[in-house]
Amino acid sequence: MVAVQAGRPERRDRLAFYYGAKFLGQTAQNLFLATLFIVAGTSSSAAIDLSSLFVAVLIPAVAFGPIGGAIVDKVGPARGYVIGASLRLAVVGSGLLLLDSSQPAWVFAFAYSAVSQVYSPSEVALIRTLQGQRSGIAHSLTVAIQYGGQGLGMLVLAPAAYFFGGAQAMLALATIGFVGVTALALVLGRRLEGTSAAQAQPAREAFALASTCRFFLQERRAGYAVVVLATKTIVSRAIVIALPFYIERDMGLGSEAVAFLLVPGVIGVGAGLLWAGRAVTLDRAHGTMRLSMLMMIASVFAFAVLDFGVTAVAHYSQVPPIVYLEASINTTFAVAIPVAFVLGLALTTSLIAARVALTETAPDGQQARVFAVEETLSEAMVVAPLLLAGIGTQFAGARPTLLVVGAVITAVFVVTELAGRARIPATRPAIPGEGVPAAEQRVQL
Repeated sequence: MVAVQAGRPERRDRLAFYYGAKFLGQTAQNLFLATLFIVAGTSSSAAIDLSSLFVAVLIPAVAFGPIGGAIVDKVGPARGYVIGASLRLAVVGSGLLLLDSSQPAWVFAFAYSAVSQVYSPSEVALIRTLQGQRSGIAHSLTVAIQYGGQGLGMLVLAPAAYFFGGAQAMLALATIGFVGVTALALVLGRRLEGTSAAQAQPAREAFALASTCRFFLQERRAGYAVVVLATKTIVSRAIVIALPFYIERDMGLGSEAVAFLLVPGVIGVGAGLLWAGRAVTLDRAHGTMRLSMLMMIASVFAFAVLDFGVTAVAHYSQVPPIVYLEASINTTFAVAIPVAFVLGLALTTSLIAARVALTETAPDGQQARVFAVEETLSEAMVVAPLLLAGIGTQFAGARPTLLVVGAVITAVFVVTELAGRARIPATRPAIPGEGVPAAEQRVQL
């Protein structure tokens, strides 16, 4: 009984440091990224510099992701977290000293993305140690904290800092934030000593990426998670690309209408976080991912064509209330509001369910590599569709582009379902207590 009482405060302290570092890191990161966009957007070659930023962020994620995950598995996620935070601080601090209009912003974006291939897999690999079999709650909280930190950094602190001191003030504030993240990572690393998160591995085992690739081929839920996360990225970014054109050309509204569509989308995100945090377990992850895929497919097609169906019903039925309603409102906008809610719900539940599946099926000692390889595969899968989405929206319009996106993700869903007919393992992988006293483990079970 004493062990249980002693273990719970220690676990809560670890989680407090972890979530605090997550929030502070997201806030500082968005301050830093906002600064890079400002520097690039105000240069003499703004268009080239802005596009270079996106490429500079993407290339390290694809090229260095698996290597970063292997490094983390080699030193242990707790130490990898400290190393990654320190490297991020070094990059941002260098920006504070060196970045100005004469320096290309993409160099710092590339360096930041490269060192993040150590930080990011460390951060997500720690969840298994901190939460064990309740990873759904941890992933829901981290997503909520991520959105909160992004909003604070990008929408509140970045404009305020720029107003009072320009880009240098933004960089100074971001540097202070990363100092705090590094300090919290150091404290958390000390508190995780003696757990599996602090265990190092021989280099031969840590860099055995072939075993991680076999894991994705053999574990159906993990392979499905890669497809779902790639689909989520394609859908969310395609909507962002098409939305301004959709609102202006198809709805006949101004850019301020975006705010009205964001509200139901944000409500959908919040509903997904509240539900998925407690409801999504490993046993339910596959079904939740499948349902989320279907909701994303339905949402994309609904954005593209559903209002035509409403108009047709009003035209051919001649039922007075329907005819009057269709004539008195913007049918496209009316349809888009509930669809935005469903899409926000689907994007959130797909993300949490996929992360739960990866966290709880990944072999011991491969947590970082699993998430690093997943991100590399997902990013590589979305490059071509997103390029086509941008070109298609510009020249063909939002509706045809959304129809093509819907057809593509429908084909992906069908192929994935047909390829995954193998039976899902019924047994749950054993997850160590990660430093939690045995008495507490018995109480939780």
